[in-house]
Amino acid sequence: MNDTDFKAACAALLDARRAGRRIDPLPATWVPQGLDEACRVQQAVSAASGPIRGWKISGLTPDQQRAMGVTQPLCAPLLEPWVRDTGGSFALAQLIRPRLECEFAFELQHDLPARAAPYTRADVEAAIGALRIAIEIVDTRLPAASSVWMELADDLNNGGFVVGPATSAWRTLRYADQEIVLRRTVDGRSTELARGDGRPILDGDPVGAVVLLANLPVTHRRGLRAGDIVTTGSCTGAVAVPGPGDYEADFGTLGRVQLRIS
Repeated sequence: MNDTDFKAACAALLDARRAGRRIDPLPATWVPQGLDEACRVQQAVSAASGPIRGWKISGLTPDQQRAMGVTQPLCAPLLEPWVRDTGGSFALAQLIRPRLECEFAFELQHDLPARAAPYTRADVEAAIGALRIAIEIVDTRLPAASSVWMELADDLNNGGFVVGPATSAWRTLRYADQEIVLRRTVDGRSTELARGDGRPILDGDPVGAVVLLANLPVTHRRGLRAGDIVTTGSCTGAVAVPGPGDYEADFGTLGRVQLRIS
């Protein structure tokens, strides 16, 4: 990808992200052809979009990586303009084909800067300050059948992120047994959309996903920083948004995350 094509690809993705619209198929020369090109585009679009509030990670296991056609986990930043605290709202008109995922996330209290030696689990646990329950809005601005490298360049299909209450007792939580229910309420009537638990995330070990992220080379230019929120993947699948309404992810004793889509 030459400089002209790189700048054109970045401009197209940035415009689509800001406008909340799907882009037309891009010329072949604008499409990243591998991990390095995809990360370069992702970083440029992110830098022009606003501060990084945290990270998402995908492809945690070898089986998931094979299904995606990659050989390592992939990650993308959660960008401040598309992050809300619980109770926040998004306009349906700014979304394309949104789906909701209920997720365990972790807020860091210490930096994990780039270094040559891998971070151990103990290193990462010492850097975690709290568990944050969350909802990710998964959305794609890309044409159908886009490559995994285009998805990576376009922030791994992140459309928004809603951060819920913090929990300090994250070390002793049995994530695999933690029931989660996603509901939608319209005109006072509530409907269950999905139900799950923490087992899909490394068999109930979402902290392990943070360890994987801390050791991914793609994050090393910036490193992970205190205050970053690392979200670890969906516990309830990706549920299509049926329309406007008040959405709630109920994590039982851990609390609830609310989102309005108008």
